[in-house]
Amino acid sequence: MKKILDESELDNLRQRNEVSAVYYYKRDIPRLKGFLKELDKTAEYLKLYGVEVGFFDCGILHEAKEPKCNEHNAEFQIFTYRSNHVLLELGLETMFDVNSIMSNILQLVLIHDVPILQSVEERIEYENKYKGEKDILFTYQKAIGTFEHRIFMEVAFAYHDKFKFAVCTNKQAVQDLKDSSFSPSEKSIYVLRSTLASFVKSLTYPKVFMMPSDGMEIPFYQDKGLHVGYFFYNKDSKDTVLSAASDTADAFFTNMGIVAVDVDRLSPEEKGELDFHGSFPAVACHKRNMEKPVFMEGNWGKLQVIHQFLIGQLNKQDSHESDVQSISSDDFISSEDMDEDSEQFNEQDFEQFGDDEIEEVETQDDAVAEAVYQSRRKLPQVDLIDALTDKTFPTTIKNKDLVFVLFYLPFDDKSMAFLYAYADASKEIESDPARPLTRVNCHDWTDVCGNEKINIYPTMRMYRNGKMLKDYKGLLDSKAVVTTVKLLNQSNPVNLVDSTSIMDLMNGVLPNSKQVVTETVVMALLDKSHYTELKVYKDVASQLEDTMTFTYNNDGAASKIPDFKFKVPSIVVLRRSDILKPHVVYIGKLEVTEMKDFIIKASIPSMPELTVEWFPALYRQQKPFVILFLDEYQESARLKKVMEDIVISSKFPMLQFVWMNADPKSVGRSVLNEYDKDNRVPEICYVDLKKGIVFNNKDEYPVEDTVSEWLTSVMNEKIEPSKVLEQGDWKPKKHGYDFLSLIDKENERKKKKKQRNQGERIVEEHGVGFDKDGREINAEEERVKAETKNLDSEEDEIREELVALHKTRLYKSGGGRRHKDHPEGSEGKVTSPPEVDGKYKATADSASHQGQKSKEHKSKHTEL
Repeated sequence: MKKILDESELDNLRQRNEVSAVYYYKRDIPRLKGFLKELDKTAEYLKLYGVEVGFFDCGILHEAKEPKCNEHNAEFQIFTYRSNHVLLELGLETMFDVNSIMSNILQLVLIHDVPILQSVEERIEYENKYKGEKDILFTYQKAIGTFEHRIFMEVAFAYHDKFKFAVCTNKQAVQDLKDSSFSPSEKSIYVLRSTLASFVKSLTYPKVFMMPSDGMEIPFYQDKGLHVGYFFYNKDSKDTVLSAASDTADAFFTNMGIVAVDVDRLSPEEKGELDFHGSFPAVACHKRNMEKPVFMEGNWGKLQVIHQFLIGQLNKQDSHESDVQSISSDDFISSEDMDEDSEQFNEQDFEQFGDDEIEEVETQDDAVAEAVYQSRRKLPQVDLIDALTDKTFPTTIKNKDLVFVLFYLPFDDKSMAFLYAYADASKEIESDPARPLTRVNCHDWTDVCGNEKINIYPTMRMYRNGKMLKDYKGLLDSKAVVTTVKLLNQSNPVNLVDSTSIMDLMNGVLPNSKQVVTETVVMALLDKSHYTELKVYKDVASQLEDTMTFTYNNDGAASKIPDFKFKVPSIVVLRRSDILKPHVVYIGKLEVTEMKDFIIKASIPSMPELTVEWFPALYRQQKPFVILFLDEYQESARLKKVMEDIVISSKFPMLQFVWMNADPKSVGRSVLNEYDKDNRVPEICYVDLKKGIVFNNKDEYPVEDTVSEWLTSVMNEKIEPSKVLEQGDWKPKKHGYDFLSLIDKENERKKKKKQRNQGERIVEEHGVGFDKDGREINAEEERVKAETKNLDSEEDEIREELVALHKTRLYKSGGGRRHKDHPEGSEGKVTSPPEVDGKYKATADSASHQGQKSKEHKSKHTEL
């Protein structure tokens, strides 16, 4: 805890952009010494969360200058500030130990991220707001300020960018949740998982929904899936708007659905439904919970301006979220509410749980988190990556021609995983004197990341000549980063000055004698008269410059090359690693959007290996997969040649042909085991992921004709599926961590420690052989009392057993009055409670049964 010596230090502390807490000392009050001791302990922990705690001694010299020192009862409060504004005054009766201080202040730090919900309506509204965007964790707590609340808030601080959190102090707010029949003293955690299903669902949506040609009902909006971004255009602005809509769909993939609206084809009534009354082109954002879309003000701007507008609308908070005063003092727990003292929970306290349990906590997240955890002893070598601050960031962006900036959080698993790859990339381009790779730690420099509107971690942003170019959307590995750096360092598109340059390019060499760094190369062969074609081509090249190599020749040199396979004019996509169909020629319209979409699709090889890197692009094609599972033996090589001949013939353009290595212990073998338990390799499988069906080819010796006939029969639904894929839930790979059982263990440990400490204090104060009042203990009397207590305890247990026996049917053989529906007699019979709307309704018998059951099972823990 920082001891403040003068008013200037006090002002600096209160003016911080992050939360600060100050105690103004005026006089000694009851429990003050204990409170200051706990506050000093807490201050060290709060530094990790950006919170500074100060102690200001009012004294005689400061009373006249500092108004708080003259306030009545200020010594009974701790004042919290942000940007020189008082957030909340917390009474000392609610701040009596480390746990209560930590949880209270962290609740203020995360007031926008972890709201306090008091009713079912508030909770359901919160669920609907983030349903489909983020998983939600609710906790029911008796009150704010408990040890359990502190643990929940610390977890929320670390993961609030990935999940949404909420605290409920009213049990009615969570009463309708599953397995929520609990007593008021219980603490529970509920997880609402909603993002994964929405993400997978979003892959099936159209990239850009064309209205009204595709209809008036927007699929991703009607399905309650995504927010909607509208792009309005007429015939004059069509190309410009559709290009921007396509780029926006890529940038906001799975977060927002994009709708392109042809205003010329809408009726006045349809325009009214969309609330469109302005000029075009225009952009609007319609959030899921809003009644009407919000239109971007001003004229049609650059793509960056449009994206900033959409990001601002998506991040815009509702008014109730920013109201700090909405927290009531009744939500906070006081010392009188606690039935035992809480003490500091530090690393030594974990020893009781054992190393195995703590290891599970550290690595229970996902594969990325576990990999980062296992590599924590070897830190990423970032010596070649300049760390930017609020001072150096703007100057670096301004002074360098090309800059890559990685915005990351040091406690985010994906950020740290990418930082390792980013460091490896810096070593590969160490010879580049410009050193374009830089980084910003957003935990240290929140203002820099805030000004740049960074809300996803990690984000690698590219800047050129002082202006933002775009965000990196490629793979998070070193090779992909190096390739992107090399692409942006070369001219775009590359000018092939003569026929020699064209032939060199066919062999993978650029005019400057450098090797082509991408598998896909696009080549435009034009002459001087193709001015419009070249302009459209350059527009496409500028949009895709960080993904593949673009080249052109505009003096007709290709027509002078003998026996050259490509004519002038033509735009050719060269797939250097595709031996089956190494090139594709564009024959579409002279439009930016259509040409761009063609090039992206044409960059996919005709029969690639199915890998993690290729799967998203292949899945977006919305085609059934024909998967060839191979091993190293001759029959696999023969069957692969059969499949390659089918691909070359182009008989099945509606199918996506791929292959997978199915050697033992490979990923491909695991996939094959799911599709076919026979485990025969090689094997051909037809997999329609959209319908969830699998067809396995069982020919003993497949050849081109038989495989083609089999594929035709499958598509004509003349064959029954070999397997129907199961509908299942996505669950964690590792078992959950029982937080509540650890809480019970901790509480039991505290009780024992409290009893032990009380005995030590009595001995220290009065000496051995005296009680807490200072009277000498008679050893013989204490022995007799202990024996009597044990006898009484045994008698009580026997009495309870007799009472329980008396209630059984052994003592009620008559059964009382019999009922025709209850031949055994109604007394002593346990009946299941009736169901009402899928929930059990408590009755007298069921309540009695539940009471007996609760003695056998004292608490039911919710496992995460």
